[in-house]
Amino acid sequence: ETPIDPAAPDPAAPDPDGAPAARPMPLFYGRPALIEARSHGRLGLAPHDGYGFARKATAIPVTVTEFARAALFYPIVFAGHGERLSPVAVTGLRRDENLFVDADGGWAEGVYVPGYARRHPFLLVRTDAAGDNVALCADLDSPRLVEDAGAPLFEEGRPSKVAEDALEFCLAYQRQAIASETITAALRELGVLVPQEGDVTLPSGESLKLVDFQVVDEERLNALSEAEWLRLRASGGVAAAYCHLVSLGNWARLSRLAEARRA
Repeated sequence: ETPIDPAAPDPAAPDPDGAPAARPMPLFYGRPALIEARSHGRLGLAPHDGYGFARKATAIPVTVTEFARAALFYPIVFAGHGERLSPVAVTGLRRDENLFVDADGGWAEGVYVPGYARRHPFLLVRTDAAGDNVALCADLDSPRLVEDAGAPLFEEGRPSKVAEDALEFCLAYQRQAIASETITAALRELGVLVPQEGDVTLPSGESLKLVDFQVVDEERLNALSEAEWLRLRASGGVAAAYCHLVSLGNWARLSRLAEARRA
């Protein structure tokens, strides 16, 4: 069985000594730390070297604003437990195998790369309990963060354009993630999300099973009352639900890719 798991939420601020908070690290991040001139003034960002860090990811978070593009390539499902559901793009059928990343870390040509992966090695950290204040954080384990090389993160003690651009991208991603939470909550509260297991049989006869995810039940969606439908439409959930349903046709695509990868 291959469980479909969402990423852990972005962390709270690390301890003052740079150690991350004691909670599961978000997907792809090993040692996130607040980036500040005093401690990281010599750090630079090396050129993009591919997505080797995502080679073992069978599911990657996506926001609802990405559904239209992601639905062309991946099945989009809702993963998690209880009230903590998040949309993810399914990228693999076997454990620790991303079918869209090759041995050199290259993403499949022409295939949309989720924003969650593109923002690495940066992310935001919450600096208060309510999450109203955030700061730029980076994964110090990333080989792209190097001392006295690459594009500097600070110039004369102030954030460089590289750092400012990273912050802007992460803020945009956070806004999209918040909108996704609202839409996912609306779908869940209206009762249109149902648990499902995926049984995929490859042409070779190999059988693969995916668990721990939910999908929109189209019959329940169509049975919503007018008031419920208007509520879902107001949240942006109608378009997201139909993009999600269209994306489920990509299970066959994953099956072909998995067969080719094994061969």
